[in-house]
Amino acid sequence: MFGFANALLLLMLAAAVLDILPVARRRLSPADWWQEERLMFTPHGARWREKYGQWAFLLGVMVYEFIVVFNNSMARETWPWLQTQLSPVLDWVMYLCFGWKILLGTRYNGRSLLCAGMLYFVARWVYFNGQNIWWIGLCVALLAAKDVPLRRAVKAQLLCGVPTLALVEVLHAAGIVAPNPFVEINGKLRRIYGYGHPNTFGGVVFGLVLAWVLLRREKLRWAELGGIAAVGVFLMIGPPSRSPAIAIFLLVALLALAKLCTRKGPRPGSRLLAGGCAAVVPLVAAISYILPLLGPWANENGPAWLEKLNDMLTGRIQLSWLAYNAFDIKIAGQLLTVWPAPENIDNIFVYLLYQVGPVMLALVCILLMVALYGYARRGAWQAVACLITALAYGYMETQVIHLTSDPATLLLCGAVFALPKQKWMFEDA
Repeated sequence: MFGFANALLLLMLAAAVLDILPVARRRLSPADWWQEERLMFTPHGARWREKYGQWAFLLGVMVYEFIVVFNNSMARETWPWLQTQLSPVLDWVMYLCFGWKILLGTRYNGRSLLCAGMLYFVARWVYFNGQNIWWIGLCVALLAAKDVPLRRAVKAQLLCGVPTLALVEVLHAAGIVAPNPFVEINGKLRRIYGYGHPNTFGGVVFGLVLAWVLLRREKLRWAELGGIAAVGVFLMIGPPSRSPAIAIFLLVALLALAKLCTRKGPRPGSRLLAGGCAAVVPLVAAISYILPLLGPWANENGPAWLEKLNDMLTGRIQLSWLAYNAFDIKIAGQLLTVWPAPENIDNIFVYLLYQVGPVMLALVCILLMVALYGYARRGAWQAVACLITALAYGYMETQVIHLTSDPATLLLCGAVFALPKQKWMFEDA
């Protein structure tokens, strides 16, 4: 993966140099270079390159979904070759699909190429220190998503994810995959539904729910909201997996509020309201960083309510405090190898602070704030609901760095490429 990350960066740099040569030779004005979109390297074959570039991206999304939903289920225990032989091949198929889309199937202007290129440089920089393949995979997928209609992207996720999850459940029910349906966690038996941990199963289901909401958006009906709430109840009682269940309940509440507010037609938000939506990001970040310092594990005078909240979140707040004492903050991130292990830091803000460093974390927060502000101003309240819900889920789980658990990440694409807000979902692409 290091070779792919380096090759993609070098090819993007080469494309940028070739793209700006006409400006240096005075064949193209700086204003046109900055605003007009062009294909990389050469304009030849534009029609088929863009067409098959989109298909390559959709194939990459489906391969990504299959790797996570099937190969990373307990099927890997039944058939070890899924991890040792098939997954490496599928990884390359996925990254080559995304690479094709980025380099040969996407139009850029000077502004979008500069913004996306700089962000990818930082992402690749921290990947070499943290070595989290899911992180660089998410960044590459986000770069490849440009010009692909959002509904088409989430439809690809659903077309692969739903039948693949069903296959895992059938194999699990037949006793072929994870014949023992329970796992003991903190002295309690919990159903795993064919995955190594109940929250892994919950994350997959949560991602599919988000994909459905992003597919339907303003067309969502009350009956669908009731069905989504029922999924949340199932996750709360079945596995039980509380973090995705709580996130789904929040999603239903926000979607219901959006539906009530827009029952008479689209209602774009004011600057004040949009700013309030954007302020959710630093608010959740502040809560993530401050609460661990106030608990009884850090101060014997810590409030009892905070200890109860920590117990409800199965120790997640205290684990953040333990991370404070275990790791140093490094500007370009680091490989987390000591306890608490990365999978034990279940707060995305704390996790990213150590895994990818404060620079990348700040860029992620800025992108989220820009996206929330932009969608609120546009009146895309379902998109706002999905982003806020993903933030809440990220407070409890780091699975939000998997596209399969957080397809709402695709909503950042417009901010990543500094596009006009009316083009953020690529509905007319």
